[in-house]
Amino acid sequence: MVLHNLKRTLDGLRPRLRVAIPLATVFLLIEFFDELAFTVEGAALPILRTDLSLSYSEIGILLGAAAISAGVIEPLIMLLGDTHWRRALILGGGLAVAATFGAVAIAWGFPPLLVAFALGSPASGSFVILSQATLMDLNPGRQPQAMARWSLAGSLGSLAGPLGLAAILFVGLSWRWAFAGIAAAALLLVGLLARRQFPPDMPNHRQTDAASLLKGLRRAVTDPALLRWFVLLELSDLLLDRFTLYVPLYFTDVVGITAAQASLVASLLMLSGLAGDVLTVRLLERMPGRRLVRLSAALVAVLYAVWLWPPGLFAKLALLVLIGIARLGWYAVLQGEAYATRPHRTGTVMAVNALAAFAAGAVSAGLGYAAEQWGLDRAMWLLIAGPLALVLLVPSTRSGAK
Repeated sequence: MVLHNLKRTLDGLRPRLRVAIPLATVFLLIEFFDELAFTVEGAALPILRTDLSLSYSEIGILLGAAAISAGVIEPLIMLLGDTHWRRALILGGGLAVAATFGAVAIAWGFPPLLVAFALGSPASGSFVILSQATLMDLNPGRQPQAMARWSLAGSLGSLAGPLGLAAILFVGLSWRWAFAGIAAAALLLVGLLARRQFPPDMPNHRQTDAASLLKGLRRAVTDPALLRWFVLLELSDLLLDRFTLYVPLYFTDVVGITAAQASLVASLLMLSGLAGDVLTVRLLERMPGRRLVRLSAALVAVLYAVWLWPPGLFAKLALLVLIGIARLGWYAVLQGEAYATRPHRTGTVMAVNALAAFAAGAVSAGLGYAAEQWGLDRAMWLLIAGPLALVLLVPSTRSGAK
């Protein structure tokens, strides 16, 4: 009788929970999860390198393989995302993400890690990027502002990731438990999303033939405006995700702190990035996004050059915080501008982005090779090309544009 009453109560709560947690909020939770998982990977790299005997070149290959596999597989996934397959692709991607993180949790060396990284990137694209694209479809005309909120959710996840890993290490558990927990969280999000339907005007309900999809892709690939934003996104990523991944390695191998301490340093970077994203949400309502990116990039270029010089730990930590705060609106504005070039074709937009992953893979592999040959401290100078490119190449804002 008690179990029967409990079941009736839960059945009554489910519709209320669906209303209490809107579809857009579920997508923001997915971004929170994605950045949490990404920063755990970065913070765990020093431990994985030691436990699994990885070289800098192998780390570069892992990161490069993830980007290259995304370039091969994701364009098709993103194109199908502009059809009635979108919801199924998001849910299937979530299941695949859970499987790849589970594989990392039990990996014994470089070969299984390579397979997991290579398959995990397109799985994440299906799960996370199509969720992002759907959120943009829910916010026509306000893509940069919606992207700013997406970035804020991601920053919260980025902060939680290294802190969670540090807590796991502090209590004496293996890094493998962190990856197992991420796999379980992915399954939880899939279950949460599976109970929700997309609005009837979303691409999930659109019937589109293959010829129309390929025609749209051809037009997008030859659109200079769209390509410009993706080139700028890739350049900005040098001091966004790639910097985030290499910071723990830099502090362990160059500065000389422990892996657990480096995880806390990564958390400090995430916390400062969170502050920057909160500031970005407010600033984008008050000033043009392109202007914000150019000004912040100029400041970051100076801060980063100084960060590479001082020998002291505390000076590096202080400058790291300033860099994290100062990267105002880079991803939100550039990605939002890209979406705005193709309204209602967000899947096609991200298919073009996936095609650019080959360049991203080459850059990641190149950074690993440079660190192996020159030393990590010298290779980190290459990342300054990111903010310098934004200063020089982001076009001036059109009158009245954000």
